[in-house]
Amino acid sequence: MSPHFKLMDESAMPPAEAMLLRSKLHWRCGLRRMEEKKSSAGITTLYDALLSAMRWYILTHLHNEIGEEPEEKLENDRFVFFLMKKAGILDRSFDLQLLEEVVDKALMEEDFQEDQDKVVQQLEQLLTRLGLLPFDVSKLPPEDPATF
Repeated sequence: MSPHFKLMDESAMPPAEAMLLRSKLHWRCGLRRMEEKKSSAGITTLYDALLSAMRWYILTHLHNEIGEEPEEKLENDRFVFFLMKKAGILDRSFDLQLLEEVVDKALMEEDFQEDQDKVVQQLEQLLTRLGLLPFDVSKLPPEDPATF
């Protein structure tokens, strides 16, 4: 179940606002899942929080770089990473290869514990650089305790 299920209606929101709220909801839920020892679900949810935050950043700060068919282009993760690198947001300090390896392991239910803390720390630093973190969690819609 998606962490934003019934907490927001993306279709009724401007795209940038939807990406921002989605990112915050996924960040909160991903951290909760990690605390609950649901590491695979947690890390993949945090990865989605990152992608949503980057899409939000592109829509609000790099909209001139998107070109034609922005919705379709922003669904392409590689295009999102390309724009973030081009803008200098993703630099050598962020280990994208490690992130992708850990997410792949999480999706395959393989062990990634040795890299988990490093990846979460990198995600937190990048989300801070993007301007997403910190945010007031109490201003988000309350989570449904039944959400995985």
